[in-house]
Formats: sequence, structure tokens, C-alpha cells
Amino acid sequence: MLDYALDYFTDQNILPFNVSLHGGEVTSLPKKTLEALLVRIQKYYSYFQHDIESYGFKKSNPHIKTNLYNFHKYRNLLENYKVSISASVDLPFSLHEKYRTTKQGLSSLERVIKNLRLLSDYPYRKKLSATLFNEHVRNTPQIIDDIWFIHNEIGFDMNNFNFMFGFDSMFNNDKFQGGEHMDTSPVSDNQQAMFYQEMKDAFSETELEAGLKKYWFEEFTPAFCTNAVNCGEKFILLQSNGDVYSCVRGQGEKKFFYGNIQKVPAKTILANARSNISLVHQQEGFHPDCQKCEYLHVCHTGCAFVKYQRQNGKSYTCALQKAIYRDDPKRYKATSSPESQALMLKDYSIKAHPKLILESVKNWLPNNDACEEKVMTLQENLQTSSRARIVLPNDLYQDKNSLSEIIEKDDVLKALYSSKVIRLVINKEEEAVESQILKQSRSVYYLCDVDEVGVFVKASLFENNCSEKIRNSLYLQMLRDTHVVYGDEERIKQEHIFNYQIFYNQLKPIQRDGDQWFYINLSPILRVHSHLFLNDVLNNLFITTQAIREYHYKKQKNNAFYHIQAVNLPFQNVEFYWT
Repeated sequence: MLDYALDYFTDQNILPFNVSLHGGEVTSLPKKTLEALLVRIQKYYSYFQHDIESYGFKKSNPHIKTNLYNFHKYRNLLENYKVSISASVDLPFSLHEKYRTTKQGLSSLERVIKNLRLLSDYPYRKKLSATLFNEHVRNTPQIIDDIWFIHNEIGFDMNNFNFMFGFDSMFNNDKFQGGEHMDTSPVSDNQQAMFYQEMKDAFSETELEAGLKKYWFEEFTPAFCTNAVNCGEKFILLQSNGDVYSCVRGQGEKKFFYGNIQKVPAKTILANARSNISLVHQQEGFHPDCQKCEYLHVCHTGCAFVKYQRQNGKSYTCALQKAIYRDDPKRYKATSSPESQALMLKDYSIKAHPKLILESVKNWLPNNDACEEKVMTLQENLQTSSRARIVLPNDLYQDKNSLSEIIEKDDVLKALYSSKVIRLVINKEEEAVESQILKQSRSVYYLCDVDEVGVFVKASLFENNCSEKIRNSLYLQMLRDTHVVYGDEERIKQEHIFNYQIFYNQLKPIQRDGDQWFYINLSPILRVHSHLFLNDVLNNLFITTQAIREYHYKKQKNNAFYHIQAVNLPFQNVEFYWT
């Protein structure tokens, strides 16, 4: 099935960037079967390694999730294939001993601790995780002691560790069939925040502080799927019968089933993924707390599956997330004004709750009644004022003179307005960059000097309106939303703050999906000009080539219909706040 799946996706021009083996317990497979899986994954990475890396991903080895019970039997096999390992235990160990038992009722703790010692010497990437419910958190001092025990006595570096919190689920009691079992009541978000503070008190200014700040609570940051606007656009879980679900949380649940790869095309599976997740978010509603939250653009209201299980539109780790964000204000910038909040609210509503967008934004606009009155007055003035009456050409609205038709007839304009020639990469997350005047929705980013920002630019873009590519350059134009008046027309426009050009011969080509692209690291450019980025002021970066830019202005001069419809800069753009 794995062999079929990898061919199934790549044959349909979809490139999986991360293949992980999750449970049931992977090390309960026969060694021969597990080795065959690892061989197939390794061959896949080897064949597509350049393509995967060209998209900003470094993955090159298989990965497994394991409870460590059989690790001693499989260690050599896993090491042979340089497998990265994510292992899970219960903390404190007293609860692991009590509840992680064999079918015969015997404790697995002694064996797991021995295997933890083996894992500590394992030469490839490894980490440890623990999921917490109320019963765990009631024993927080023991958790602290056991973390130090694992780090100092067992020898596993607990900087490579992360916590997870269990959530209230319809399935929580279904898995227990009598006898003593763990209290799986969830830890409230306020208790989670208190637990986070206890970890800070215990481990700040120790050798585990780096892990505490970077990895221990990373699942509750934008680095994880739980903070995606729509996780269905990026992640799937494939079962051995070909069924595709959202993830390990959603498997077996009808609303999170996307189809079977033996029955439907890959594009149908991915379309179902996007629509199913979007529908769940909309059905659970846009929580009033989230609409008012200064971190909406960071959190995106949390995991769709947890929302569905709890029948609540708000993230179940809300208080914890806010505590994490406030501890790192440089990376997780809060919106600080009604205007920026309205912009973030509009952006998220367009993506996740389009039906609520007008009502949501209206609630955040200051002096709403006055604004509406002014707008109505302005509309009346425009209708009655002789100065507002202009005579447009009778043929302006003919189909042949529409912007779309003008673009369709012009190969250079097709490249200028294409959404397939420039790709934005922020901390390995990638998306298309579209023309400012053609895009249907608006994305605004919060960036800072620790973010890695770059763009992929298709090499063929430099051939347009250019007979000698050596004379051509990538043209970056940065504007800032501080208004100035330019030119004879005295239009109020965004202020230009810098231009940056990189000539064609200085760009290093890479291959992506059979085409030649260039990757340009924007981080150093942004950092050196960061003193020009003002607090709470939007920045607007336009990306094109010098030759295409020149063609745009020539086209404006020669074609009045084009000029009227492309009076604002039409190039692909990225809008961001710098924090």
C-alpha cells in the first residue's frame, strides 16, 4: 500500500515531503515488513531529495512513532536506515507503571527505562513526548523529578522533549473495558497555563531552558498543524487499506474521512480534505473570544478535530497559547490597534468563515456609525456632484477591452500576472504569490528578524520582454503604508522606502518539478532595512523583473484600457508587519 500510495501521489504531480510511520505500534510489525517499509521510504527520499529540498524541506530519512516497548529488538534495524524516532512515555513514571501494562497486567516501565537508555545513545534524530491529563498534572512535582532523572540518570537529553495535552473526546471512555483506568478528564486551559508557569519556574536558567523555550510546548505554536487555518491543505493519514483520514486524531471518524486512494483521484482526496476541514470550522462557529483576540493571526482558533469533539469553536489550549505568545512578543506579535485587528479578522474570516466576514469586521471598526454616515454622504456626493461625473469610453466595458482579455492576448502580461511563477517561503511554509490587483483574498504576515523568508522565482520569468537575460534583474520594490502625494495627479499613495535588484547571472538555479527556478533569501535584505519598518505600519513588497516592470509602463502608455484597469501596481506582492 505504501508503494502504491507514493506512486499514486507522484504520478499525479503531488510530492509528499514527509513520510512517517505511526501506530498502532510500528515495532509490533515483523522485522521483514518494517524493513521493507523503511527501504521504500529511503528510496523515495533518495529519488526525490533534490525536489523536496528545493521546496525548503530537509527531510531525508524515515521517521517512526513508538512506545519504546520493543525498541531493543529493533534498534539495529532502525539505526541501519538512520530512522528518526519520536518516543512516548507517561510522566510521572509512577503513572506509566500503573497504567502502561501488558495484557497480562504486568508493568512495562522497567523495560521502557532500559530502552530509554538505549535511545539516549542512538546516533540519529530522536525525541521524547508525554501526553497529560488531569491525573498527570496532579503529580507535577513528580513530573519535574522524572524529567531530571531521565536527563541526568538515564542520559537522554531532555531538551529534545515535548508535552501534549489530552482533550475532552467522545471516544475517551470507549477504549476502557472495565477495571482500573486513568482519569482522562482534560486539563483546563487555565490549568495548562499554570502548568507551563511551573515548568518555567523549575527549568529556567538551567541546562534544559533551551528545550523549555523551543520544543517542550512547540505543539501549541504556529509550527504545528494545530495552528493551520486549514490543516487539510497539508496533512493526511493513510491507512493500510488505502483509506485517507485527517490525522491520528481523526482516523475512524466519518467527518474526517477524505476517500480511498484505490477508488478516487488524488486531487479529489485533497479537495475533500480542504472542504471537510473548512466545513468543520464553520459548523463549530467563530467563537466571540476568538473574534476579539489579539493573537487570532497566530492561533487561527485551533484544531478542527478537537473543536468537533468538544463542540466548541475555541482552541482548548487558549490560555496556554497566550502565555507562550506573551513570553515571546518578538515572534508572536499581538495586534495593537482596532485597525490592524480588523485587518486580521477580515483575513481569517475570508479563509475560514466567509459568511461572517462583514459582521465580524464591522464589529471592530472604530466609530462605526460615523464611518457609515461618512460613506453614505460620500456616495451621495459622487452621484450628484458635477465634478464627479466623468465620461468614460463607450467601449471600456466591451469584453475585448477587459483586463482579463488584454492579459490573455499578451504573453508578457500573462507572465506578469501569473500566480505560478513566484512562491513565497516563510519558515518552510510555502504558497503562491499573486498579483495585487487580481487576488481574490488578502494575506498579511507578521515577520521578525528570526524568521527565514525567501521566494522561489521561475527562471522563465526572466525571458519575457528580454533578449539578453544578462541585462535583466529581479526587481524588489518595498512600499510602506505611510501616505505621500506623488506626481502631477497628486494621488495619495503608499510611500516607497527602497528598491533592490539582483541581476540574472548572480542567481543560482535549482530544479523543481522539472523546471528551473531561482531561490532568493529575503531575510538579510529585510533585516538590513528593518529600521525602515515602523511599528504597526503595513509594509508592501512587490516582486517582478526589471524587463517586465518596464513592459508594464510601456503597456500603460500604449493602451488606455489597460492603464485604467492597472493604474495601481499590478505585480505579485507580499504584505507584512515587522515586529
